[in-house]
Amino acid sequence: MANAATGVDDPPEPAPPPGGAQADDNQDVPYHWLDTTRNVAYNALWKSAKYVDRWFGSTQADAVYQKVYGSISPALLYTGYDGVRTQVRFNMNFPFPEANNRLHAFIGRFDPNEFITERDEPSGAIARTYGPPTEDQTLLGIGYRQPDKQGSRFEAGAGMRLAFPMDPYVKGSYVFERGKSESGLFSIRETLFWQNSEGAGETTRLDLERVIQTSWLARYTISGTRSQRSEGLRGYTSILLLHGMTDRRAIAFEVGADGQTEAAVQMHDYGFKTAYRQGILRRWLVMEVRASVDWPRDFIYQRRSASLGVGIGFEMLIGTEEFLARPITF
Repeated sequence: MANAATGVDDPPEPAPPPGGAQADDNQDVPYHWLDTTRNVAYNALWKSAKYVDRWFGSTQADAVYQKVYGSISPALLYTGYDGVRTQVRFNMNFPFPEANNRLHAFIGRFDPNEFITERDEPSGAIARTYGPPTEDQTLLGIGYRQPDKQGSRFEAGAGMRLAFPMDPYVKGSYVFERGKSESGLFSIRETLFWQNSEGAGETTRLDLERVIQTSWLARYTISGTRSQRSEGLRGYTSILLLHGMTDRRAIAFEVGADGQTEAAVQMHDYGFKTAYRQGILRRWLVMEVRASVDWPRDFIYQRRSASLGVGIGFEMLIGTEEFLARPITF
């Protein structure tokens, strides 16, 4: 329940060994093709991680590599401003314990403006349905992360787009945290990056969060980015409320805005969104429905008007069954 309330990405539970199964309240539901799809993806992932780590002379047991985790998330989204969109996002993380227990490889389909430069608001596994449509890219890379702790820590990463041109990037982040979510947590994140298509730049992000009555989490975020390609300071701000409930259910609310100081339209968008999540059929499968209303404006000659949005998405968890309140459609 604590994870559902906070929506924090704690380390996932170990996955079951190949050929084994964990207890599942819904395993009598006759959708066995779901189990087959998940098992094939999971086995391919952990065996790939083991194969690569063997290059470094690893003799680790299979159970170490079976900690691979991630998710696959298809969605159908609609807004009055952008129309209908269908898309699939995924994110897979691979441990390399022989190389370095703080090092991991990943492959996923993301919005690079969120993942690399961090200039756009994170949208989870499925893109948000207010604001401009994002152009997702499949990225392959390596990440380094020090353990979470009070005070400061360092993170870094490098990778490239799996398409031509490849658009390589490198980034490093200094993170400072003080306090606890239960009584109030303050964090600041300073990221320096270089991307071939974006040039050099930096992003500063500040977060304040607190758990309220054990099942609610409130978070305020403000972020700004400058780069060689940006028109002045590009930033966003948001207030997020998460509520974790029993029976693998959660609801989220957010109000936010984004803009750019030297753009022709400085206030690009502002609006409200809400999402409801619930586990279905299996403990590792989550359905999410969402609604939004926002007032976008891309060009100075446009008239700003309300744009209603709806969406539905599914998240298949791989290597874990941990339910989180954080929405995938934000």
